[in-house]
Amino acid sequence: MIEHTPRAKRGAGRRRFLRRSLAAGALAAAPTFLVRRYAQAQEKTLKVVHWKHFVPDYDKYFDVFAKEFGEKHKCKVEVDYVATPDLPTAIAADISRRGGHDVFMLNGTGSWLYDQILVDVTDVANRLGKEFGGWIPEAKDVAVVRGKWLCIPHWYMSFPWIINRQYFTQVGEDFTDKTTWEDVRRIGAKLKAIGHPLGIPISQTPDSNDNLVPVMLSYKAYMFDKNGGIAFAKKEIVEVLRFGAALYKDTMTDEVLSWDDTSNNRFIASGKGSMICNPISAYRTAAKDQPDVYKNLEIVKPPIGVQGIRVGGARTMSYGIYNFSQVQDLAKEFLYAMNQEGLRGMEASTGYNHPYLNAFFKKPMPVIGHEPKLELLQDYQQYVKFIGWPGPMTKIATTMYAKFIVPTMFAEVCTGRKTPRQAMDDAEKKLRAV
Repeated sequence: MIEHTPRAKRGAGRRRFLRRSLAAGALAAAPTFLVRRYAQAQEKTLKVVHWKHFVPDYDKYFDVFAKEFGEKHKCKVEVDYVATPDLPTAIAADISRRGGHDVFMLNGTGSWLYDQILVDVTDVANRLGKEFGGWIPEAKDVAVVRGKWLCIPHWYMSFPWIINRQYFTQVGEDFTDKTTWEDVRRIGAKLKAIGHPLGIPISQTPDSNDNLVPVMLSYKAYMFDKNGGIAFAKKEIVEVLRFGAALYKDTMTDEVLSWDDTSNNRFIASGKGSMICNPISAYRTAAKDQPDVYKNLEIVKPPIGVQGIRVGGARTMSYGIYNFSQVQDLAKEFLYAMNQEGLRGMEASTGYNHPYLNAFFKKPMPVIGHEPKLELLQDYQQYVKFIGWPGPMTKIATTMYAKFIVPTMFAEVCTGRKTPRQAMDDAEKKLRAV
């Protein structure tokens, strides 16, 4: 996924920004990479640590939302925008000094990871669910710990497949709603033969998790049970690792073993790649920089695995409240208002943000319901699954993601360093050691 740089500064009269340190009282413990923007100053202060979005216009929207909230609730809202690699450090600094912010964003993790410092927000979740037709089932896997909602899922980033239709035509093939993973291997071999391989990162990068975990789930190669305990479906995992090695050999080149999160974007936009699995950033980038390639790109559903199972990957984005916050009631109102305005955020994100609340799936949805090539993303919630499935997003599942246990397992088999059984056994040992 490509992270764009923010656009030019707006007037200082609207807000101050590009302030690169925390307040003086927390300076000793504070990281120096935060970018703070201020909303309306009133009486109370609500401080938010926020992931810097890949779409700069979304952060501009969030500035407006924070200003509006501050005016309505007669408070000051301070938002620190933090890049992906620095967000865990910012959260750790807050926890260490038990202060700094009130609300924080959970990027790709569930509330289990921070269950000891999160406020119970079940009342907010129930209020939103009642007002907006309930939550999709997977929302609870992200937020609920021992019967309590400890964070509010706000949106998730989908990982659909992006194909270059021109290359499929050249080899006399198609990609349809019935295309299976075995079809992808067969077709991918033809595409590689004409110089247009498939691209799935099998490396130490988050996108690799978001590509490979759905492959495992579509083959019922589970690593957890429904309660979140470690429970390897050994036969299925061995089989999916064998399939992964064959897919790598037949359809890809060894460059995927060292890719980062921007590599597959460049791969498809350059015209070399025939297929990738990625958020629509690659699609948007090609539209801007490579119009001749872009005209042949299409968004398609993920391939089908065993027993007709289709799984779409996603990265979750949620918000929680520190239990040391002195303005917890105000923070709860902020989370409610933010989710109430979810469709505005989806529009500002140009279609990146997918909601969790059922009422927001009314068609046509913002942006994706008005672009023909993106319309099928309106049904993505029907097959989305999050890490830890079929259980919740526990600390162990989050650690699996953070330590790249799944990409390592696949890479070891693809390169011949280990047999599928050996790679699986080593992955299980790593998880049980957490």
